[in-house]
Formats: sequence, structure tokens, C-alpha cells
Amino acid sequence: MHSQFAPRLRQLRWYEIVLIATVAAALCIYLPIVVKRSAVQGFGDVQVFFRAAWAVWTGYPLYQVADHHGWTYHYPPTFALLMGPFAHPLDGFPKPDWALSLPLSVATWYVFSAAAMLAAVDLWARGLERALPPSLDQADWSAWWLLRLGPVAALLPFFGDGLGRGQPSAVVLLTMVAFLVLYLRGRIYLAACALALGFTIKLFPLALLIFPVLRRDLRTVLATFGFSAVFLFVVPMLCLGPSEVVKLYGAMWTEHLSGIFTGVPNPKIADEITFTSYDMLSIGAMLARIAAGGLPETDTLPRFATICQLMFDAVVIGALLWLGHGRFWRLRGPQPPLGPSLLIGGALLCAALPVMLSVSQPNYVAFAAPLVALVQFEVWRRRGRVCVVPALIAWSGLMWLGMIATEGGAWQPLRVVGLVTPALIALLLWGFASLRRAAAPP
Repeated sequence: MHSQFAPRLRQLRWYEIVLIATVAAALCIYLPIVVKRSAVQGFGDVQVFFRAAWAVWTGYPLYQVADHHGWTYHYPPTFALLMGPFAHPLDGFPKPDWALSLPLSVATWYVFSAAAMLAAVDLWARGLERALPPSLDQADWSAWWLLRLGPVAALLPFFGDGLGRGQPSAVVLLTMVAFLVLYLRGRIYLAACALALGFTIKLFPLALLIFPVLRRDLRTVLATFGFSAVFLFVVPMLCLGPSEVVKLYGAMWTEHLSGIFTGVPNPKIADEITFTSYDMLSIGAMLARIAAGGLPETDTLPRFATICQLMFDAVVIGALLWLGHGRFWRLRGPQPPLGPSLLIGGALLCAALPVMLSVSQPNYVAFAAPLVALVQFEVWRRRGRVCVVPALIAWSGLMWLGMIATEGGAWQPLRVVGLVTPALIALLLWGFASLRRAAAPP
């Protein structure tokens, strides 16, 4: 089947070469810029993780250590342990012997993240090819390349934002994609391990556990919790000791997560996270800015915005359950066989995360890449040929414009609305239409 789908070794057309060269050049040119901005000029979030790595391996309080901005670490201790080779000390403290220099750490982490991004889009494309084998005319375009690089090109500013900040969003995307593709193939233990690893880095990938829960797949649920327990507790305890791990998780909740989840953080976290800033993509943030005609006076979400956010989240999950019933889950009786509907549902949930989470910045938009690829692929299948999708190109242009407006302040009304948020909602509606068209398995 793969030999018939989009043979990638044939002679490429000029526009295909341009696309490949553009993405490759962007990644290569951006590397020295990121190293200079992060290691020399001090931009980005990467030193948060590097400082956390130094703290957790040297005994400094993990959830109190701050980078040069004053920003602190909000994630489980395991991720800080894994970042050990990049440990970067506070000023006045010696650098550990095992740690790389800061410029080399920034460059290595960038290359690793870029590789994770490319691995994620390739793994997802392979999943689509396997689950939805098409019969396509290969006369005009190379589907193999477009299916992988098309979503990257469409979301390049957002991938670049994550790479430039040093955020692990590409790595998290890879774990979520791996879970969906492996779960569809019946490799439940590898899928559970991938999901647990993503949960170790950021907490929200656990949302994908909704699929085995709906299917009453107890083995996958238990395997995910088992791997999560190993990554979140066993590994830190082996490195730090049980009492230190208990203390760390207590500090993570009281000093960070409780306020982030409620939208009312303590003053320390409020200084680091502005829930209504122009680059926050959630529905609640967008509504709060629109109501205030700009940035609200306080950094916290007003009550009405929080209520609207919860209602929106409930609508998205409700629509996913309703349209997915009979396709990837069933309330009564035996569960339907795993099929393409699971990938559609998973891509929808990944793409919805940036507008569902109360703290969501542009690098999270990378999670929409699977849905962009799926929408592109669905158009090809319906038309029976690989072709340009004008609506998707227009949508990509809208996303680029939204990013430019947010970061550059080109036109204030666009910053207030946050053009990326309604554009993501439009993509979700497109995805829900694809799920509705998907045939229920016999």
C-alpha cells in the first residue's frame, strides 16, 4: 500500500522543492538566531527548564528557583530531572561538571525539538496512510511530502514560537500523536507509555485518555496510570528519595497548579502568567479582552469569562462524544472496531486544547497540526486526487496574520480579538464535519 501512496522518490516539481527548501531553510536559519536570543540576549523560556534541572540535581528548592526573568518552573519534577544535561545554575553558583554550556544546551534542545516536530508529523502521516488508504492521481502533486510538510508550513510561526522559546510543545505533540497512532494499531502498552511520558512533561495530554475510558478499555487505562506512576513517582524517588518527592509535589500544587487551574493564581504566579494577555488563546481570555476593549485591569479572568470557558469546553467534549458514538465508542454493547474515526477524534481534541486551556500561548497551536493534515487528506480522498486546498491555504494565511497581529500589534482590534482563536474554532468545525461524515464501523 505504501509503495502505491505518494511515491516520494520520483522527480519533484518546482513548487514541491520550494516547500521543502523553505521549511528546511527556516529551521536552519532560525537555529543561530535562537541561540543568540536565548543564550546571549536572554529571551525565551528555555532557562526556566535549565535552571530547574540545576535545582533538582543540586538540592535547591525546585519550585522557588527562577530564571533571569524571575519566571519559575510549573511542571512535574521528572521533566526537570530529564533536563539534567542542560543544567544552568543561578548567578554566583558553579556549573555542574556534567552540564553543557548554555549556548550548546540551547542549540541541542532546539535540534532535539525540531527533530521531535518532524517525527510527529511523519508518524501522524503514516497513521493516516495506514488508516485511510486512498486511491489518488499522482500526476500533479507529491502527497507524501505535502502530507508531512503542509501542516508544518501552515503553522510555521507557531512551531517557530515553541522552538524559539524553548518550550517542549513539539515533544508533547510527538507523545500525543504516538499515543493515537499506536493505540489504533493495538500497541496499547507502547501507546500508554507515550501518553504517560507526555503527561510527565505537561499535564494536559492526559485528556486523550478519554478514548480508552469511553471504550471501557481498562487495560490501556491501567497501563497509562502504571507508566505515569513510574515516570512521576518511582523515577524521582530513585533519584531524590521519597520524602523529597512528596515535598516537591506539595509545593507544585500549592505554589503553582491550584491557582493556574482556578484562574486565580497567587501573587507570585500572577506576576508570571497574565491570563488575559494578547497572546493567550483561550475562549475566556478572548472574551475578557473584548469586554474590556483591550487588556483588562486585572490579570485574572472575570467570572463571566471563566463560565463561558467552561461552557465552551463542555460543548466541545459533548460534540466529540455525540459524533463519536458508534464510530470510536459505544455506550452499550461491544465497542466498535478501532478505525479512522479515532484519529479524527484525537486530532480534534489536540486542536481544541489551545482554546480550551486557561493558559495557552501560541506555541500550543502546534497541537493543531494533526487536524490540519487530516483535513487536507480528507479533501484529497473526496476528490480522488492530490490537489491544492484553497480554503486551507486561506485558513493558513489567516493564522499567519493572527500571529503577526498578536506579536507585532499591527491593528489593535485584531490583537483584542486574537484572530488565531476564532480561526482555530473554524478548523474545529471543519474537523467535526469530517467526523460526522466518517462511516460507523460495522
